[in-house]
Amino acid sequence: MIDSVLIQITSGSGGDGAISGRHEKFVPRGGPDGGDGGRGGNVVIVGDHNENTLINFRYEKNFAAGNGENGAKAKKHGKNGDDVVIRVPVGTQILNEDGRVIADILSTGEEYIGAPGGRGGYGNVKYSSSTSQYPVIAQAGEEGLKKSLRLELKLIADVGIIGVPNAGKSSLITFLTAARPKIANYPFTTIDPVLGIVEHRDKDFVMVDIPGLIEGAHKGVGLGHEFLRHIERTKVLIHLVDGTSEDPSGDFRKINRELEMFNEALIGKPQILAINKVDLDEVRILAEDIRDAMGQSGWRFHIVSAVSGEGIGPMMDEVVQVLSELPNTIPSKLSFEATEENIAILRPEPKRRGVSISHENGVFIVQAPGVERIAQRIDYEDWLARMQFYKHMQKTGVVKALEEAGISEGDTVRIGNVEWEWD
Repeated sequence: MIDSVLIQITSGSGGDGAISGRHEKFVPRGGPDGGDGGRGGNVVIVGDHNENTLINFRYEKNFAAGNGENGAKAKKHGKNGDDVVIRVPVGTQILNEDGRVIADILSTGEEYIGAPGGRGGYGNVKYSSSTSQYPVIAQAGEEGLKKSLRLELKLIADVGIIGVPNAGKSSLITFLTAARPKIANYPFTTIDPVLGIVEHRDKDFVMVDIPGLIEGAHKGVGLGHEFLRHIERTKVLIHLVDGTSEDPSGDFRKINRELEMFNEALIGKPQILAINKVDLDEVRILAEDIRDAMGQSGWRFHIVSAVSGEGIGPMMDEVVQVLSELPNTIPSKLSFEATEENIAILRPEPKRRGVSISHENGVFIVQAPGVERIAQRIDYEDWLARMQFYKHMQKTGVVKALEEAGISEGDTVRIGNVEWEWD
């Protein structure tokens, strides 16, 4: 199973606003009619119950939304860019480049905008005023965003089956569901979590076979982290113990120790202990002694055979009962770690607003996103365009900010990627 992938996403850039004027035959002084540019497409990540793994992202890792079209004459608005929709399994977490969880997809249809499209630029019609009846300035479209995101899948299941390798977990999920994992008499037959639907006592619920855990799994030994993260999203655990093991109680304690060291919240999940392989005489004879050796009266004990089905019914009765007593919510790692310091608060990234001036190597650098986008469209050979741009900078506070920063005639000003001499 591919359950952790890195993807690259790029939202669409907005279209440029148009610089245009009316030219009808009998309409003198027609005025500006340049339309606005279209919005760039968003990159949207959406939960889909038809997806079970992240394997589709093994070969397709780059996603780009469409750019908005430029505005046109006659106040025609540019077409918006097409969104890109990325479908992921329910239970997928989205992490940013520093590893922080920024979204948690917990239901089908739940959406997260991974990268919003750039806004379209205003056409020159938007800059018309009583003192500038034919503006020759317009705004460039806002550039799209480029991001790297990590997708991590944590399977959402009601019941998880855990235990050491070769304890019989695959046989149990095969007996209870239509799932058909690989089964053989050697460790690590199953290397991917397997989901199945269980029907018992008129109740339906999802069960997952978590591949065998080994000592050091909490440190990532073997595929420890990949397997343990799936346990976080389960409500009840069936802890299957191999009755033929040389140390069944040791296996049991070892697995629980790994759970606790990975995430203390896991050890608090309800566990139903099942000593498996009672169909074998050696286990049947020693089953009661094995149970006594566990030495923990708090656990719910069952002696079962995942092959013959012996003892499975009463065990599943208890599973249904425990599920009915639990709140109908989806466990999430976020809820386990919800402290004042690390609780995830999902907010869109703020856009830069206002005007700021910095001074580097003798250059006054203006940061004012809306003004920067106009600067990209200016014909600096056109005196009228320069004057209209200067007036716009006055209205938006750029000129005042530059004067307060100490600018004088002959200094160099940079807005975006445009530089000129201040006069």
